[in-house]
Amino acid sequence: MKHDSPEPHSEEPYSKGQGAGRERRARATVADQVRTLLPLLVLWAICAVVLGVLVLQDSVPQADLLLDPTTTGRLPWYTGLVSNLGVLAWALATAAAAGGAYISRLGQRDGAMAFLQGGALLSTLLLLDDLFQFHIVVHRTTPLPKTGVYVVYIALTLGWVATHRSEIARTRWQFLAAAGAAFAVSVTIDVATSKTTAALVAEDAAKFLGVMAWAAYFVHTALDIARSLIRPDEFVDASAPQLASASTVS
Repeated sequence: MKHDSPEPHSEEPYSKGQGAGRERRARATVADQVRTLLPLLVLWAICAVVLGVLVLQDSVPQADLLLDPTTTGRLPWYTGLVSNLGVLAWALATAAAAGGAYISRLGQRDGAMAFLQGGALLSTLLLLDDLFQFHIVVHRTTPLPKTGVYVVYIALTLGWVATHRSEIARTRWQFLAAAGAAFAVSVTIDVATSKTTAALVAEDAAKFLGVMAWAAYFVHTALDIARSLIRPDEFVDASAPQLASASTVS
């Protein structure tokens, strides 16, 4: 039987009211909206308990726990500016990796989902370390040297890379390599040099560049996977050609 050849894509393949462009959401009923608020109320209740404990304890001044450090320390608003931007970048990387993992799950990309879940967990660990300076706290409160904490982080990262090397090869891995190189420079300066102003600036500058590359990597990866799922026949990316079809990312 003779089949008609498919029509070529128009300039607007997902026009209003057709195909993937059609709005499928419906207005929620009042009962649904009330049920939607229940998790928020539970979260607020937990937060209220935590805040109550912080306010009632007398070991640490409440202001030190609740207010911004620049306020309690009477410091200029720009104190720790680069460090704070780095923390925001860690948070962006974590959110992008977690969001990409969820999208991969919806698209039944099990390999990509596991890869991004691991990336989200690793980003969360590094975020918490940068925010609360765990590597310094551990060094000051335990016999473990600061280099020992770095070794743990490096081992976890290399284990994640080795486990998901086939998935990483399908991504814009150059961003990840750049992040690793910048982190290596930062750690080397921290461990092998004296704490001069120039050394501190170089160390933090390298770390900041590494965090930016790390965040860019996960943002690009999540977007590439999402685009390959939404428009598999149209997605073309010269730097990540394996993502061009739904069959190329597991």
